[in-house]
Amino acid sequence: MNNDELDIKKIKTKKFIKQYIYITFGVFLLNLAFFFFLEPAGIVTGGMMGIAIIIEPILLNLGSWFTSSIFLYIANAICLILGLIFLGKDFFLKTVYASLIQPTILFIFERTMDPLFFYNTITDTNQGLICLICSSILTGIGIGIAVKYNGSTGGMDVIQKIISKYFKIPISQTMYVTDLIIVLIAGLSFNPFSYNIERVVLGVLGVISVGFIVDTVALSLKPRRTMYVITKNPELIKDLIYKNLDRGVTFNKVIGGYTGDEQVMVICTMDKNESYRMTSIVALADPKAFTFVTSCKEVRGEYEKRGLL
Repeated sequence: MNNDELDIKKIKTKKFIKQYIYITFGVFLLNLAFFFFLEPAGIVTGGMMGIAIIIEPILLNLGSWFTSSIFLYIANAICLILGLIFLGKDFFLKTVYASLIQPTILFIFERTMDPLFFYNTITDTNQGLICLICSSILTGIGIGIAVKYNGSTGGMDVIQKIISKYFKIPISQTMYVTDLIIVLIAGLSFNPFSYNIERVVLGVLGVISVGFIVDTVALSLKPRRTMYVITKNPELIKDLIYKNLDRGVTFNKVIGGYTGDEQVMVICTMDKNESYRMTSIVALADPKAFTFVTSCKEVRGEYEKRGLL
């Protein structure tokens, strides 16, 4: 094995280790949200953890040993088998780690920590709202990190992907529909029969906010902007960007549909705050330049990320 092959192997190993460290951290945050906020407040935001909260009274009747972590071990194992059958070996291998580590971390929490540690410090009138906010942030960041590093939290993810594959429904829609169905079921009560609308509203808000945070985290946390400048002075615009932002640019020849004039479009991707500054600079330097800025959710390749995020 030559040096180049050794270097490639080291890079792959380092990337693999980094990936699973981040997936573990993401699952850890997800368990924090469930153990300290969702379960004590009885808030259901979908997923297998939501089902665990719904059937918690049944679990307690089976014995004190039958906790949410035991239920999740069983549920995740069943989902893994279904994933192996319907989605294949590759999906199974990618999912098995998170499916096992998630209830394992929760199992440790249940036997070493007090689930009411934070809950008891919140005033009665604010418990639902505060728990919703804290759990949404932790869950969204946790799932977002796992997704960003090609991981999965297992459980309901498997069911959602099976539904998406065989019913030809986009995975994003499948996720929202299945989570909302679980939330709607959570509002039911049979002894006596009633419907807890507050629980459902909190759950729906949780599903929406978690989805937003997951998208934000999975797509690199910080919004970028791409600036397009159609100008007869491309070198001037390029120099201004080099001088003020120290970023690269791309030239693209364009032809006006009405005039037939050929000009150059200068393209540059930058941070959000940089785009505000740059549009003003371009307007002063070349008042006739046609400038527009668009949002871009994801940037890959040689792009220097600046700032804390």
